[in-house]
Amino acid sequence: MNGYAQRMPEQRDGRPDRAWRTFAPDPSEVFAARHFVASVLEAWGLELEDLPLLVSELATNAVLHARSDFEVTVIKSRERVRVEVFDQNTRLPSFAAAPPDAYSGRGLVILRELATAWGVESHSDVGKTIWFEVSMAAPSQLPARPAGSALERVAARLDI
Repeated sequence: MNGYAQRMPEQRDGRPDRAWRTFAPDPSEVFAARHFVASVLEAWGLELEDLPLLVSELATNAVLHARSDFEVTVIKSRERVRVEVFDQNTRLPSFAAAPPDAYSGRGLVILRELATAWGVESHSDVGKTIWFEVSMAAPSQLPARPAGSALERVAARLDI
């Protein structure tokens, strides 16, 4: 495990609405990235249950496909939380049809289904940033959601 990424403290730029941290391209860092985001949300007094799952999906993609250090940035605005995952691989992500019995291959589909908005920014020869946003609107302002966990809701929508 990369001790640098494991011990590196959460960085803040003096603004209470932004936090970021760099992680090593190691599978154990997926949990660390998820925990980092959950701790930032807790410090901000927010409960957004889908957000840590979405971070896990993007961190997993960074570990499996980019194979480089990756940086997770969490940005809070009045209406939403945006998460950006930067890695040093310039190859852009693509949707692939995963067989129903596959253990992987659904990360971007989950992202598309659960995020309010998402996208990819290419950074020429240095890498890319995949980002997503989750609304912080009051529950009464959001469309009705079926009961169940985030994965159960996605599975129901995709008929998995």
